[in-house]
Amino acid sequence: MGVGNLQHELIPQVVSANLMPSQDIRLIDTAHNSHNEQILGQAVASFDAASRAQTRGGGGSSDKPPPLHVVTKVWYSHLGYERTKISVRESLDQLASKNTRQVYVHMLLHWPRCNDDVEWMNCEEEENNLPQFVKDAGPPPHLDKQNAWKDSWRALEEMYNEHAAERRRSDGVIGKPFIASIGLSNFELDDMKALIEFAHVWPQIYQGNSWLIFHDPHLMTFLRAHDIFFQTYAVMFGIIQRRQDSPSAFHILSTVSRELKETIQSSNPDNVATQPIATEATIMLAYLVHSNIGIIPRAAATAHQHENSPSSIKAVIQHLTPDRIEKLERAIPALMKGEQLYTSVSFVNALKGAILIHWMHPHTNEEVVVSDLIHPGSVEVQQTHPGHIFVAYDTERKIRKEFVVGAGYGEEQQFRVEL
Repeated sequence: MGVGNLQHELIPQVVSANLMPSQDIRLIDTAHNSHNEQILGQAVASFDAASRAQTRGGGGSSDKPPPLHVVTKVWYSHLGYERTKISVRESLDQLASKNTRQVYVHMLLHWPRCNDDVEWMNCEEEENNLPQFVKDAGPPPHLDKQNAWKDSWRALEEMYNEHAAERRRSDGVIGKPFIASIGLSNFELDDMKALIEFAHVWPQIYQGNSWLIFHDPHLMTFLRAHDIFFQTYAVMFGIIQRRQDSPSAFHILSTVSRELKETIQSSNPDNVATQPIATEATIMLAYLVHSNIGIIPRAAATAHQHENSPSSIKAVIQHLTPDRIEKLERAIPALMKGEQLYTSVSFVNALKGAILIHWMHPHTNEEVVVSDLIHPGSVEVQQTHPGHIFVAYDTERKIRKEFVVGAGYGEEQQFRVEL
């Protein structure tokens, strides 16, 4: 789950709710620039302390809680070798807490550089607002935009190797966060290629907007070729909230959701209250996980936390048949791109004379001509919707053939106009 942009006062409640066994969240995403790592560490410690107290009272389990993975990031104001080390140490210190679970940290570079062309980036202002000890640690990264992040990567490599060696020596130590992997966020393909050329440790994680999945195939191919795991954020905004741009694609998602709700309910009819949820959002997240893409949903509301939970996602994945996956592979890219899906129908004229195709209005039954003359052996293609009706006439209107579209959105169907 993501807490990077969550209001600070909500974090303890959201963390507590999501660490419950019913939710079983094992990874939390944040960033050093969100200024909430200490709040997160304290929230985890408070939850574990409350769980231990419940156990001593006879109401809980004596099992040690599972490890927690935290993804956090170095902000672009801290790019450069020494500045990055300062940021990483601060993150580790703030995430440290006296609890009974091991915390593994996945440390990413948040951005490759500050860019004044981006409206919300203010390179000079942010530099001026830094503490003096950070300024003294290294030169301003916005003055060396091509190389500062490379020095940062060298710092991450060193700290990752140090922690790997310490983990081997201190196996079983609880409470001290260890760097488990290093990675990148929001880097473009050219920077990724440059990194691979000089890196001693390749990134294990790349974090990017859900937009990249279907809009940047070159980057996605590069990540797969170099075995770099892709985690996506902004899933709901990028896909679910674009349903008005592509209602037909969202209709497919809703149909799959309805089918899976019925399937899940029929498999456990006696415990409706505890059943996993299969909303459109859950279907979307399950499809991405099934496609080996990491997800970082953010939710403050209890209902949304339930639909984002591993238990709901696992339940959906179990019922993602090849037919349903094929439907989702048509719908989800269209939602991402805000494109409307249609049903493509073709009419093959197998008669000896020319024909005209008419579309029948679904409410008035008025027949409207939608084609030019189609000569024998020719084909006419129309974009339409499932259930729509077309009528073919010869030029003398002595022959009438009616066709009902049975294909779904994003599918094709062919009709032969013959006697």
